[in-house]
Amino acid sequence: MATSDVQEQNLNDEVSLCSICLEQYKSPVSLHCSHSFCRTCLSTHIKSSCENCDHPLGFPCPLCRVFIPAPGEINQYSVNEWAAKFPENKFFTTVAGVRFILCKPCRGDGEEVTAQSWCKDCSEALCEECTKYHKKYRPCRKHVVHSLAEWSDISRIPDTLEICETHDGRKFELFCRKHLIPCCSVCVTKDHNSCTNFCQLEEVGKSFTESEKVKVLQSGMEKFCLKVENIIEKEKANINHIDDIADTFTKELSDVTTNIIQAVKKLEEEHLNELSKLSKESKSKLQKSVDSFEERLLYLKYWRELLSKNLSNETASETKRVLSYLKLKNIHENLQKLKYTKLDICIKTEVLDDVKKLIELPCLADVSAEENLDQVDLNVENIDYIHANVIKVSEFTIQGADIRGGIFLSSGNLFLADLSGKRCILCDTNGFILQEVKLQEAPWDVFTEGVEILVTIPNNKTILKIDSTLLEIIDFVPGGCSCYSIATSGNTTVIGTSNSVEIFDEGFDVKKRRTLSTGLGSMYGVVIDNENNLICSSFHKHVVKKLNLRGNVLFTYNHEKLKNPYGVNTDSEGNIFINGFISNNIHILSRDGKLLRIVEGVTNPTYIKFQNATNRFFVGNHKGSVTVFEFKES
Repeated sequence: MATSDVQEQNLNDEVSLCSICLEQYKSPVSLHCSHSFCRTCLSTHIKSSCENCDHPLGFPCPLCRVFIPAPGEINQYSVNEWAAKFPENKFFTTVAGVRFILCKPCRGDGEEVTAQSWCKDCSEALCEECTKYHKKYRPCRKHVVHSLAEWSDISRIPDTLEICETHDGRKFELFCRKHLIPCCSVCVTKDHNSCTNFCQLEEVGKSFTESEKVKVLQSGMEKFCLKVENIIEKEKANINHIDDIADTFTKELSDVTTNIIQAVKKLEEEHLNELSKLSKESKSKLQKSVDSFEERLLYLKYWRELLSKNLSNETASETKRVLSYLKLKNIHENLQKLKYTKLDICIKTEVLDDVKKLIELPCLADVSAEENLDQVDLNVENIDYIHANVIKVSEFTIQGADIRGGIFLSSGNLFLADLSGKRCILCDTNGFILQEVKLQEAPWDVFTEGVEILVTIPNNKTILKIDSTLLEIIDFVPGGCSCYSIATSGNTTVIGTSNSVEIFDEGFDVKKRRTLSTGLGSMYGVVIDNENNLICSSFHKHVVKKLNLRGNVLFTYNHEKLKNPYGVNTDSEGNIFINGFISNNIHILSRDGKLLRIVEGVTNPTYIKFQNATNRFFVGNHKGSVTVFEFKES
């Protein structure tokens, strides 16, 4: 009975309740992380997790948050169907609501024996005795049996790599050579009934899994991941940039609003003070006028009252009455002769129309979001350079220019160094000049590093840093050597000089610069490949060398058709492209130095650069001619 108590304590709550609805399982299904949920609960979770995704490919487990890929092939099922495609957890279905798990074979014999294990192949609970016989019985020897204490292993979904998910979990048996896919027996009869070339899966194993193919596949997947991660990083940076813009604008708008309020308050105070002053002065003038009139009135009333008594007094002498009359008449006449001016002051106030417009302003600023949805091609094909066609995309000449270096910018435009014109030129691939950057000295080579463009200036031994967006000079960096060609990889920068290669491992600290002796001279072309090895060309010795950064020579290349190599570059696979300045051609080498092809008919090429994530490149020369090419599979 102790065993039953332990079993009840360990299993009952954990395996009978769905962690989403916290109720007893209803049609439990299992995920790859071993967690199980009611089918309906899981479906609701999937829909909420995928509602904001374009072409959702999976969802996080509701419990452990591990990513769970969508069942089937990509876009094979709609999101609403996903939950139904995960396998039923028959173990949880069996034990849900059951206090004690009983051995199924024993129950068939009318006995109630507590189960100790579970057969995943039979989906049956077994007691200790039945487990022993189950493992001994020949048809069941390969069955997977787990102890009930290991219920998480019981819930784990088995590997479905050899299972055809399209046809009810049948096992893959054959391989269709036409479509290059594995097939079950139903696939052969239904989907491939017109195909005739089949073989056993074991027969194609070696040809598909040979080390070189696996390496190429893994390399391609790694590059794909890096590209996607780069996009994610840029979009996250975009999110942070939006936050920065919002914070900056919020502060700016707040400052503007505060300044407007303060300015209006100041004007209000000035106008009220002006009104108060004007009212005081006007009232003072009016009061002065009133006082003047009142004084004359009082004067008149005083004499009128005094003299009128004498005139109306019958007992007064005639002489007094005559004198009073004359006095009153004289006063009256004199008062009438005084100048009388009626003062009328009207204070006019009017709110300016501009102020009224301020009240009616619909907004304080323009706020909008400009979306640029660029199609990203993550599937740049690996070109067979031996047989590929070289297509001329465009060709143009910048008159009077001597182009020694250039790059593709992220916009697809070209940024060129004009030696004779002492300038850098931004143009499109048709040669239309968009902008020029005037320089004090003649530039030579160009390389892009993040948001900065590096331009070498041999005459004054410096490197210019130019902002790739604004095309403004950010900094002048002393190189300590005659800087001709330049290339960077990570924290390492290499510069080709007239007789050596200078290596900067951390920034452009001249004191930490180290010299790599190559035994060559006039190195007008240097590049670092994707394995951090150095390729350099010698103009006068007609030689190209590949070295590691310790100076060990990996290979040396020369050819009778390579005269005066001038400019070198690599593609994303490490293949090497070398300009033959006098031989008027481009030599294409594999990463290990084997000649793949010579592209003839390129006049005096001085530089060659590839556009990122494409098979497009451009070549230029010292007469200002620029040609854009693209490799296409034949």
